[in-house]
Amino acid sequence: MEVEGTSSSLYFSAAASIANAQAQKAQKDEKSQKTDKTRRKLFSSAMEKTREEFALQKDGFPKEIAGLDTEDAAIYLKDQADMAADRLKEKQTPEEFADYRKKVSQFLRYLAKNNFEVKKRERRGFTRKGKPLDPQFKIVVINQKLDEMANWLLSSHREAFAMLARVNEISGLLVDLMAS
Repeated sequence: MEVEGTSSSLYFSAAASIANAQAQKAQKDEKSQKTDKTRRKLFSSAMEKTREEFALQKDGFPKEIAGLDTEDAAIYLKDQADMAADRLKEKQTPEEFADYRKKVSQFLRYLAKNNFEVKKRERRGFTRKGKPLDPQFKIVVINQKLDEMANWLLSSHREAFAMLARVNEISGLLVDLMAS
């Protein structure tokens, strides 16, 4: 009987070790699959961020706003315009004027792109001259808070805008003078 007991215990121990080996292999495979999924997810999110950064730079926006929601991106751009305005007040050089103009332009273009929706409605009928009627356009503000932020920026930077207008006027006069 000892021979049978030994052989049966060997059988069960061999079966148990095979079961353990299979369980460990299954755990490794599962971990490997999770790691692969994580790697794919990280890669795809990195690719998406790169695409977003490229699209933003193509549109003339800084890549720092990639991944931010609309409100946070608008706040970032407004802060950049405020800092450029402060630098312009301290040092009135052509570089500071250009930087300020760029920052304000980015902020306003971003708001126009993301905060307003243009609805177009075709009209039936003809004018007295027989031409079709022009379509009607309606501009809808999507986020009132961002619209208020834009109004505040425009009103608080009134002096800098007046200065920019004078600089543009002088530049235009110089171009006209050079052309004639």
